[in-house]
Amino acid sequence: MIMKKSRKRLIIVLALLLIVYFVFQDRISGTCQVYRLVTKVTGVISEGSDQYNLKIGAGIGEGKERDTLTAVFSRQGNPLFTANVSYNKSRYVILHRGDSTKLIISDPGLVIAGKSDTAAHFDVAGLLGEILKDYPGTHFIPDMSWSKRAGFTAWLFLNGRFDRQKIHGQKYQIIRLDNKLVESAEFRMGNHGNHFFLKIKNKKQQIALSVRLTKEAPPEPMLPPSGNLKKLVVNGDELNTSIYRGALRAGGLLLENIKPPKPDGIERRWGQGLLTYVNGNRVLIAKGTHRELGEAHGALLKPEIRKLVDATLYTINWVYTLEKGHWFLDDLRSAYHREAPFIPEKYQDEMKGLARTSGISLEEIRLTNVFPALFHCSGFALFGDATVNGKLYHGRILDYITELGLQYYPVVMIFKPDSGYAFANVSFAGFIGSVTGINEKQVTFGEMGGGGEGNWDGMPMAFLMREGMERASTLEEALTIFRTTPRTCEYYYVISDGKGPDARGLATTPEKFEVIKPGQYHPLLPEPVKDAVLMSAGDRYKKLAERVKAEYGRVDAQKAIRLMDRPVAMKAALHAVLFAPQTLEFWVANAGPHTPAPMEPYTHYNMMELLKKLDQQKH
Repeated sequence: MIMKKSRKRLIIVLALLLIVYFVFQDRISGTCQVYRLVTKVTGVISEGSDQYNLKIGAGIGEGKERDTLTAVFSRQGNPLFTANVSYNKSRYVILHRGDSTKLIISDPGLVIAGKSDTAAHFDVAGLLGEILKDYPGTHFIPDMSWSKRAGFTAWLFLNGRFDRQKIHGQKYQIIRLDNKLVESAEFRMGNHGNHFFLKIKNKKQQIALSVRLTKEAPPEPMLPPSGNLKKLVVNGDELNTSIYRGALRAGGLLLENIKPPKPDGIERRWGQGLLTYVNGNRVLIAKGTHRELGEAHGALLKPEIRKLVDATLYTINWVYTLEKGHWFLDDLRSAYHREAPFIPEKYQDEMKGLARTSGISLEEIRLTNVFPALFHCSGFALFGDATVNGKLYHGRILDYITELGLQYYPVVMIFKPDSGYAFANVSFAGFIGSVTGINEKQVTFGEMGGGGEGNWDGMPMAFLMREGMERASTLEEALTIFRTTPRTCEYYYVISDGKGPDARGLATTPEKFEVIKPGQYHPLLPEPVKDAVLMSAGDRYKKLAERVKAEYGRVDAQKAIRLMDRPVAMKAALHAVLFAPQTLEFWVANAGPHTPAPMEPYTHYNMMELLKKLDQQKH
């Protein structure tokens, strides 16, 4: 009797399982296929592979501003790698065989070639894994455990939309997902290969992406016409590194522009350095010799420095090289060799310390720190009758290309060198020079770039600014340093001193040193304002002058901050800073993924309170 009941229950259970299987056949088979696919893909991108070819199609943006990309990457063992890429109307072909690498570009017509004694790392699957590992939102994917893969497929079983469909005459099983961020994600699986499609849409941009791993033989590269191609022969190791690390940073930026990375907020100490945070923003505080400052910087910001070096050397390399027709890194190296004799030894020591603890080569650190600063900025200093209670406010906007992603790795550096004054440098990980800063003697500095690129026989602008912060106790001392130091290119500065209060504008080239006093007329600054130095260009200058006149006598910190709003700031404003030198306070806003700095929140800092924090935490 018991046996009969047990058989009956077993038959009922089996019947129910069969019913469930037939009802959910597509879901069960589809999720099983996805599990196998995810297992294969995570293995490939985690460990790399020379068996699979990678096909990518992407569309970024909408309408006339839409960028389109199609790419096929093939690594057929170590000897041969090919990449066939179409980006908008241009075509790029990479051929790597043995010790030779060649990059052929259709527009402009250019061939870049180099030979190397070392093996190139062109595993694109591994590159994709490195990009995902490096980004907080996707770091778990390359090393996804079986339990996480099972959890994902279970979630997919419950939330996916399953369908069977014939596309271009081929049968596929389709699984689609929708949520708030992802407009649609689609797995397409069939006998002719597995595909993954993703569409992300927000208020600023739309991204459509398709990815396919396949063992199919890739098509022959479509070489651009050989006529009228300019040829550059460069160092093969450098060419391979620039291709790989430039692609690595470009891929990382694509993810960061969707969802910006955030610091982990964990305080860390190294030597006499402390990495801390104010409202989630990085602050590096350090004391000691310049070598010790560099070592603390490199040890505490190692991952961020690597990203900044890759962006400013290898990603921008391709923009510059295609535009100018000559190898950016060679031009930058030439600039460094001409500027090096004018860089004080203490800053060379600091760069050596930075290289040692960050693990980045000294040459990369040096080239990053003389990166040509073709900024188009604005600055002002207001005091006396222009402000409430005569308080000095010094505003500074750094307008530069946000496409490099520097805004994701800003650092406020509070340094007290053994041989100079303490100062606050509003900077970025890996940059020891300054474009925006204040020292403990209430002297503040901001710059804006002009022309004169190539006039490199002098101290680089960012190191000259750093010299001013370390050595100037008064406005007059700052002016003397800037006047007597050999200078490069064409730059404009606003320097102020809270002890007067007083301020000056400077217009400089290697030969010219012109001082503009508050309220002084200048042909380039035709709307002078009493107790004010206003420096900008064109319509931005006119708007700045208009705003200052409208608020004259009523300017406080909040009104001074609003003077920097668009259109005084450009669309590509990396940071906006307001100094109140008499109290050693300042406010900083950094650009967002698609917004200039003045449209982002400002964070308040007090320089001396932060410097004290270093000693307080020691005891």
